[in-house]
Amino acid sequence: MTPIEIENNLNPIRGLVMNISRALPTGAQYFTVEATEVDKTFEERKNTVITNPKSPELIMNRGPRVITMRGHSVITQEFTQDIDGSNIVIFNKGLGDENKAAIVAGGSNFQTTDDAMKDALRGELRIFADGIKTATKANQLNQKELDRWMAEKTRIEHYCDSIRSAISSNSKKAEEYKAQIAKFKADLDLTGEAPISVTIEED
Repeated sequence: MTPIEIENNLNPIRGLVMNISRALPTGAQYFTVEATEVDKTFEERKNTVITNPKSPELIMNRGPRVITMRGHSVITQEFTQDIDGSNIVIFNKGLGDENKAAIVAGGSNFQTTDDAMKDALRGELRIFADGIKTATKANQLNQKELDRWMAEKTRIEHYCDSIRSAISSNSKKAEEYKAQIAKFKADLDLTGEAPISVTIEED
């Protein structure tokens, strides 16, 4: 490879390094995103129900999740190559908050794209430079999750109202029956005989 060819290959990398250094300079913050299960025991309970068909417990197909951001301070940056030869940047190498990310010339490095967010929620490390856009996207997903659970809450409240209504109706019928039995005994004490006539009004 000639010196000109080497220089031509290095120019895009230099430009990429400069762009990333401007986007995430030392002292700035970058962000990572993850989906967290609210109910840490959900999968265990779900498996118990699945493996025990006679279990009286109700279970949904999944529990609620929250999308959370975590901020990381940029203390150091190291631009290097991964074992496969791809270009990467390592933030805070050896400092306890180390993360590395691939960088691609002409790519959407550290931008809050839908694809990057989906990757992050699948458990892949994705780094985001813009905290405002990342928070907006994360909270849009949180709002959708909240809407799902609020709709489910409305349905569950309707189910609970139906069950409470049944409890109230059954209790009312029991009280009516009790009152009529008491009246029957009172009539029997007075006359020595009384027809058995118990009436339960239907709602």
